[in-house]
Amino acid sequence: MNRLFAVSVLLAGLFVLVPGPARSEVVDKIVAIVNDDIITLQEVERYVHVEKQGKFSSVNEYLRDMQLRDKLDAFIENLLIKQQAKKFKVEVSDKEVDGVVESIRKRHLISDTELKEQLKKEGIDYKDFYEGIKVSLVRNRVLARTVSPQVMISDKELKSYYDTHSEEFREEEIRMLHIFVSGQRADGQQRATEAYKLVTEGKAFSEVAKEYSDEAVNVEGGDIGFVKKDDLFPELRNAASLLMPGDVSHVVRTPYGYHVLKLLEVKRSESLPFETVKDKIYQDLVQKESDKRYKDYMRKLRASAYIEVKI
Repeated sequence: MNRLFAVSVLLAGLFVLVPGPARSEVVDKIVAIVNDDIITLQEVERYVHVEKQGKFSSVNEYLRDMQLRDKLDAFIENLLIKQQAKKFKVEVSDKEVDGVVESIRKRHLISDTELKEQLKKEGIDYKDFYEGIKVSLVRNRVLARTVSPQVMISDKELKSYYDTHSEEFREEEIRMLHIFVSGQRADGQQRATEAYKLVTEGKAFSEVAKEYSDEAVNVEGGDIGFVKKDDLFPELRNAASLLMPGDVSHVVRTPYGYHVLKLLEVKRSESLPFETVKDKIYQDLVQKESDKRYKDYMRKLRASAYIEVKI
């Protein structure tokens, strides 16, 4: 669920960047004006999740912190994108948002009820989460219309990048021992922690794997042989990247359960052929160039907008 939490916070954050309707029952302070829209203190509080009884003795004290100025800057940036979407008549249907929500549920192997329960645990309203996805899709469409068409990468540039970054295109294979405890077990985390403790105390990894692992490889003592590093779940790939041969990972959580890894060996292949990695190079270079042009685009939007910050 950690990945779900990260995704949900991001999407909810995107939503609260966009001002909502004013609440007449609350006297609110205007902290910025962007063209015809205002940004209120209440909205910024919501964005940065300020708790008045928390670390800061008052909201005004938090407002003096430069971190909030950075967040307000991002708030303004997203509001400018929203205004551009209105100008270009960019819209996203509920059906499209439903499709994204469905893909999130499938990716994390959870039901609609479980998704809502997890968001509730993290203090995120489902409506905010849903609207956050819509805002994210609108933003992407505005940028696709204004930034992406300007990005052109030639075959010559692709080949030049390949020739000067050949080390990036070597496939890395790793051989590991693996203990897996299913997330379907009520005591899954506890069982994986016990296995990790036994291994770190000196018991043979293969013996612990046979005793604790829920997968068929437990008969092999957890030896899964060589696997391509890029084929691993991101959580496992990240954990393996921190290990040296002989090291054992802490318990790693994935959507399927709990894992303990022991790295045995690493080997790297020759550089993959240019044609094999050409599409990936193209995507990477387009992303870099898009990021650069996005910054230029935002500078122009800011320069042409009326922006008044009152804090």
